[in-house]
Amino acid sequence: MTLLTLQAWLVRTFARATMVEAFMHSHWGWPAAESAHFIGLSLLFGTVVLWDLRLLGVAKRIPFVALHELLRWTAVGFALSAGSGAMFLMAEPTEYIYNPSFHFKMLCLAVAGLNAAVFYLSGYGVRVMRGAEDAVPRTAKLFAVISLLAWLGVIVFGRLLTFYRPAWCDAKPTTFVARCVPSLSQQ
Repeated sequence: MTLLTLQAWLVRTFARATMVEAFMHSHWGWPAAESAHFIGLSLLFGTVVLWDLRLLGVAKRIPFVALHELLRWTAVGFALSAGSGAMFLMAEPTEYIYNPSFHFKMLCLAVAGLNAAVFYLSGYGVRVMRGAEDAVPRTAKLFAVISLLAWLGVIVFGRLLTFYRPAWCDAKPTTFVARCVPSLSQQ
């Protein structure tokens, strides 16, 4: 299966076979999903930024244990953003699957997730929670910088989605990821 075949299958499957697509094209569907997406992003980004800035030495009077309590809101924000984002993809798959901004957004999201996983699985999360409030390891600060940059990338590339809408093309794309929407009859 080629990537182009996979992309065409996703378009056919999502655009024509889901109830989500019908809801999203209703009068309130898209605005409701947009609202949920931005509320989720606010919760997610807001809590992550607080944690990362604290790792970098800002607001040293706030204990890490108190900030760690905010992680449940980070999870709620991620769930809202991921769920509503999936609805956008199902409703208008060609606007996302063939959009370079979407590809970069997903790359930044993967970097952010991998960064968080390595931070906690490597033990830095526990070390920071148990260590002295002023003694944050340099590596933990590096994780914070990577996290801030990755989440900023998610937001910037997400916003750029509307400015880089893919065009339709007649020729079969020659790149690994298509930059235009090929005619489904070519598949």
